[in-house]
Amino acid sequence: MRLRHLTALLLPAALLLALGTGPGEVGLGEALRSLLAHLGLGDPLPPLRDAIVWQLRLPRALLAALVGAALACAGALTQGLFRNPLADPGVLGVSAGAMLAAVIGFLLGAESSGLWVTPLLAAAGAGLVLVILLALHRANHSLATLLLSGFALGTLCAAIATLCLALGAQRWDLGLRVMQWSLGSFEGRTWIHLAWALPPCAAGLALAAWLRRDLDTLHLGHDVAASLGVDLVRLRRRTVLAVGLLVGAATAISGVIAFVGLLVPHLARMQGGPGHRHLLPRAALLGAVLVLLVDTLARAFTNVVLPPGVLTSLLGAPLFLWLLRRRGLREL
Repeated sequence: MRLRHLTALLLPAALLLALGTGPGEVGLGEALRSLLAHLGLGDPLPPLRDAIVWQLRLPRALLAALVGAALACAGALTQGLFRNPLADPGVLGVSAGAMLAAVIGFLLGAESSGLWVTPLLAAAGAGLVLVILLALHRANHSLATLLLSGFALGTLCAAIATLCLALGAQRWDLGLRVMQWSLGSFEGRTWIHLAWALPPCAAGLALAAWLRRDLDTLHLGHDVAASLGVDLVRLRRRTVLAVGLLVGAATAISGVIAFVGLLVPHLARMQGGPGHRHLLPRAALLGAVLVLLVDTLARAFTNVVLPPGVLTSLLGAPLFLWLLRRRGLREL
C-alpha cells in the first residue's frame, strides 16, 4: 500500500479513536455503534450515552480536524508565497489580531453576553488585520513590504494586548481567560461552532486549491513566474486572503494552536515532494490527523484536560529540530 493511501486511512482511524476517548465511560465499540445507528445500520445507544458521542465528542473531533487542516494548509501557502521553509502563518499578524480582539472582549466582559461573543470578536480582529494588510500591499506591491507589514501589525497587536492585560492587572480572571485562549482549546465546542467555522475554512481551502498552479510556478522564481504569465501582485493578495480566512477562522474558534502551520508542511513535503497540487491536500490531511490525535491525547491520560496548543508545541518543536538535524534547512 502506498504511503499516501495509508495516510488517508489515518483520518477516519483518528476520528474513531477520538470518539471512543474521554470522560463518560463510552468506549470505542459504543462510539462506533452510535455512528452506525445514526446511519441506520444498527440499534441506538441509550440516549445519554448516545448524546456523549453525538453531541459532545463528534463535533469537537470534527472541529479539531478542521482547525488542523486549516492551519497546516495556511502554513503551506505561507511558505510557498515567501519561498521560505521557516515562514509561518503567524508572520502575517492575522492570529495576533484575533488574539487582541479576544483580549479586548475579555477586558470589557463581553463574554457574559454569550459564548459566541469572543469567537466573533476574534474573527473581526483577524479580518481587520487582513483588510489593513491587503490595503498596505495595494499601496506597495513589494513582497518585503507584505512581510514587514504583517510583522509590524502582529507586533502592534501583541503590544496592545499586553497593555490591556496591564490595565486589567487587578482582575485575576482576565489573565486566566487570556492564558486559556492563548493555549488553545476545543472544550465546549458544539455543532454550532463547527457550522460557523466551516464556511470561511472551506472558502480558504477552495482558494488555496485554485492557487496551487501559480504557487508551483512561483517556486521557479519571481522573474520566471512573471515571464510565464503569473500576476504576482494578484497571487500575493489571494494567497494572503486564503491564509487570513484559514487562520482567522481557526484562531477565532479554538484559540492559538501553535506549531501546526510550521511543522506539518515539512512532513507533507517529505512524503510527496514540494508540488502544491499534492502538497496542499496532503498538508491539510496531516494537519487534521495531528490536531485530532493531540486533542485525543490531551483527554486520554489525565483527569485535567491539557491544552492542545501546549502539546503541539511539546511534540512539534523536538520533531522540527530533528528534521533540521537530519535533513538540513535547504532540504526542507
